[in-house]
Amino acid sequence: MPDVPASMPDPRDPMWDNLERLVELAAEVERHRYLLRAAADDYRWRVARQVESLEPYERDMRLAHAERLIDALLIDPIRHNDLDLDAYRAIRDGAPIEFDPDSRGYVLRRPGRTPLPIRPGLPEHRLGVIARLAGLGLRLEQIQVVALTTAQGVDPPEPPASTPEVNRGTTKPSRRTHGSRKKRHADN
Repeated sequence: MPDVPASMPDPRDPMWDNLERLVELAAEVERHRYLLRAAADDYRWRVARQVESLEPYERDMRLAHAERLIDALLIDPIRHNDLDLDAYRAIRDGAPIEFDPDSRGYVLRRPGRTPLPIRPGLPEHRLGVIARLAGLGLRLEQIQVVALTTAQGVDPPEPPASTPEVNRGTTKPSRRTHGSRKKRHADN
């Protein structure tokens, strides 16, 4: 009997879980694009108006740059294949996230489920913030600024190698002569 590919994957196949994950990711990619569509279209229109009097090669270069800026705000299905969708949705939907001193990070407390760690600087946080701001109707430039600041990873501060020594006093010359000023006022 010839091998005939099935139209539906076998649910016992380990790839089945991956297929469900890919379908879920594709749905989030579409929703993210939908949220950014109005801001991206407005940005494209404004850039096109700014460059309409330029030479064709320069106009094409600036329009291509605008498209790259827009693409940087989107979820890429290949690059973000391992995106934690629960964390992304929590940030996008504005779920109440609190600081957990035990883990020294932010967590989303969910009833009946384990707390979900949310770390700033990760793609889930950055993309979730982008989607939330786009849903609020902000302009693309405003979204880009916030996306750049949230892309910065937050590293915990390192303790100093030794305890710093604190010397009392001042380095300002006007304050060093404070004692001599009192003496002059007492003499008068």
